[in-house]
Amino acid sequence: MINFRGLNAIKMKKVKISILLSIFCLTISGQQINQPTNLYRGGDVLEKKQVIVNGFSLNGSNGVWSMENADISKKTYQSEYTTEHDTIMMLERGNRTYYNIESDAVRIIGSENAQEIVSYDMPETWLKFPMHKGDSISGYFNGTGKYCDHLFMRRFGTYMTKADAVGKLVLPGGDTLRNVIRLHTERYVASTYTPIDTIKTEVPVFTADSIMTHLISDTAKVREDIYRWYAEGYRYPILEATILHVVSTALSKEMYFFPPEMQKQLVLDEDNKRIRQQIVDQQTSGYQREDDSNSLQSPISISDVTVHEQTAVATFQLTEDADVKGLICTISGMVIRQKSQHFKAGTNCQIDIDCNNLRKGEYVLYLNANGQVTSQVFAWK
Repeated sequence: MINFRGLNAIKMKKVKISILLSIFCLTISGQQINQPTNLYRGGDVLEKKQVIVNGFSLNGSNGVWSMENADISKKTYQSEYTTEHDTIMMLERGNRTYYNIESDAVRIIGSENAQEIVSYDMPETWLKFPMHKGDSISGYFNGTGKYCDHLFMRRFGTYMTKADAVGKLVLPGGDTLRNVIRLHTERYVASTYTPIDTIKTEVPVFTADSIMTHLISDTAKVREDIYRWYAEGYRYPILEATILHVVSTALSKEMYFFPPEMQKQLVLDEDNKRIRQQIVDQQTSGYQREDDSNSLQSPISISDVTVHEQTAVATFQLTEDADVKGLICTISGMVIRQKSQHFKAGTNCQIDIDCNNLRKGEYVLYLNANGQVTSQVFAWK
């Protein structure tokens, strides 16, 4: 069975810092990939949507990748993970990928679909724990199997995966995920096919030298570039992109979006749930005082929150003039809209916050006036 012992044993050094800073340090930074929060798990089911890549820049701008103008397909695909002993199988559109789970890594040990089945005696390390920006892993992979039941096939090559960038990812509705780390895998792949009935002797074992000899002589080199964007508080990538090259020509590009709201529905994912809540606490801490003992004397109180023409309208009372900051966040962990405005003291003050393209559900509206905060849950229908 897969050994999940120690998944929650994250040891922090004891330091003398404020409560707010302690919360920050306990948060597992999105600038690393680690086992408790990113290990594949049997029973997980993900939904993903195809993205038209013309509306998205792989390089981003000033550390920001934006999906605001990307064309997101309405069609949804599923990725299902199941467990058998120390192996995880991912099923996706009829393709099965088999992973070996170890304490420090996830490795690809096999694949299968309607045409072929391959088992790897030299597995590829797909994830390594932990990984920070600048870390990389590389090596060789080699596997053998059958193609269409009558051909012996061998698939082999080299790979290098690097955590090559950290930044912000702007989602289709305008929400922003911070501390996003990107993994870039560059893989050179070759395959050979031989009629099974012509194989008279034992199949030769491939070594690293064998793989390099074949790749050097291959005049039609196939290269796969795979990008995965991981955000803190989410077990699986939020975005994946694959570009297939033959020699120097890009033949195909595919990109898939894994909506964060869907990942929040994963069961028994308490580590990530806690991180998402800590993110909300950190992002709203600027709107709160450490000592709330004077909250009864707060200069601001919300009368009502209504929704009108893609806008959240908050009506509130002020006992003194104030610069009021409005903040809308999801119930479980994401700041999605902000607005600031100066108001005179009064009983019918109003702040309008644009919520265009917001998903249906419940949200929390925070209002800050001169350091005092009040909040109210409202429904977006």
